[in-house]
Amino acid sequence: MHNQRVLVLALTAFTPAMFVSASRFPQHLALNRRSQSATLPLVSTSLGTVFDVNVTFGNQTIPLLVDTGSSDTYVMAAGYHCYDNSNGTELPQADCLYGDATYTKTATYSEIPGEIFGVQYGDGIASGVMANEDVSIGGITVRGAKIGVANASTPMGDGVNSGLIGLAYPAFTSAHPANATDNTTYFYNRITYDPLLFTMHKQGLIDPYFSIALARTPQNVSSGFGGYLSLGALPPVPHSDEFTHVPVEINLSVPTNVTSDESVLGYWTLTVSSIVYGPGRSTANQSDPQPNNLTQSSTSTNSTPFQAFLDNGNYFSFLPDEVVTNINGFFDPPAMFDPTTGLWAVDCAATPPQVGLEIGNQTFFLDGRDLVYQTADPASSEALCISNILSSDFEGDITINILGAAFYKNVLTLHDFGSNEIRLAKLTGEVTESQEQGQGQNGSGNGNAGSGSTNGTASENSASTLEILGGQWSILAVLATIVGMGVGLLGT
Repeated sequence: MHNQRVLVLALTAFTPAMFVSASRFPQHLALNRRSQSATLPLVSTSLGTVFDVNVTFGNQTIPLLVDTGSSDTYVMAAGYHCYDNSNGTELPQADCLYGDATYTKTATYSEIPGEIFGVQYGDGIASGVMANEDVSIGGITVRGAKIGVANASTPMGDGVNSGLIGLAYPAFTSAHPANATDNTTYFYNRITYDPLLFTMHKQGLIDPYFSIALARTPQNVSSGFGGYLSLGALPPVPHSDEFTHVPVEINLSVPTNVTSDESVLGYWTLTVSSIVYGPGRSTANQSDPQPNNLTQSSTSTNSTPFQAFLDNGNYFSFLPDEVVTNINGFFDPPAMFDPTTGLWAVDCAATPPQVGLEIGNQTFFLDGRDLVYQTADPASSEALCISNILSSDFEGDITINILGAAFYKNVLTLHDFGSNEIRLAKLTGEVTESQEQGQGQNGSGNGNAGSGSTNGTASENSASTLEILGGQWSILAVLATIVGMGVGLLGT
């Protein structure tokens, strides 16, 4: 889901699926190459918490937030209106924090009659119209893709992007019947449709998978190279040859009235078999990799399996409450819990703990550098560091487990929507810029990235430093359930 956002779902019991397998080489993807593939560089903004990519609508290239935790591709329309999320007061457009590039109708635009666009997140809402438009990413063009064009929004930008590309399943797309849906029911009344990459595959343009590897931005750097999004390909990053395969699961915490009364795949959900954790080891330089040196005497293990979904658009990872207190206690000095916000404050120079997630037949460790979330540039005098590990048990017996951006900074993650499978390989070095990234390539291959460059508007130097702590705190302090939930602010 979108960074700074927690989608709160009703708690239900579940029985995790446990089918797993592994392959030793990346070419064992069991996928037949179609005609094109592409690898796109991402731009990291907001102190390494948001990841943007350039997408072209007709002839207009606009940065969008990349989000595996939602399904719609939408873009902000020129002249959009900005509203306060708490009381509906109209705000100056600049307060919505979107980038300068917005969308104007092109010759290939066609509005879809009888439908509206309306999406609701934990940190805001956007609404507008549904339309067909030619959409290109990495030189691969989808003709007549179904998109949302938002003419109203609450503040959700990062100073660079002007919309979002959602990479989850169709069940969470956000088209609704016109004249029959108000913005308090955007979680329901869905007219589901194929998200952008699903349409790209159905048009014979790519194989049905994408992969993501996020780069690690130094703690005090506000923006920079953010990693890669690869379509029908693997990015040029150092990784283990061993891939763990696990099935995508129906998330049993999601009530079926959110997914059109059907029990279907929605999020990229998997089962975490266990969590291992223990004290970390300090390094000479805080920017050095944090070693994984857990020993039997210092290791704690929680062997109760649980479902979690992958969400690069959420910087925090939300884990079962029974382990979160212990993990945060292993910071040196220990993190301090704030019961008002649900956040764990931590010394920005603290030695982080070691945390490993057992998924399939491997344990994936999170580098300690990714467990400390710095909320603002130190020069702003507003800098505060908080733990990346938060409890998934919210007020009102609600739980939702999420593996956020920190997970993607340590694992090459392949999302296969053809086989409904997630494939994971450990990263064996830093994700850095490579000349191998590129636009769409014709011909066959073995899943490696193509070559070339991208002509876009998002760049490392264009990202602005934003103080985003306030949004995070308000989300955790004021949670709302899906059932009966509505903001009731924006018109459609």
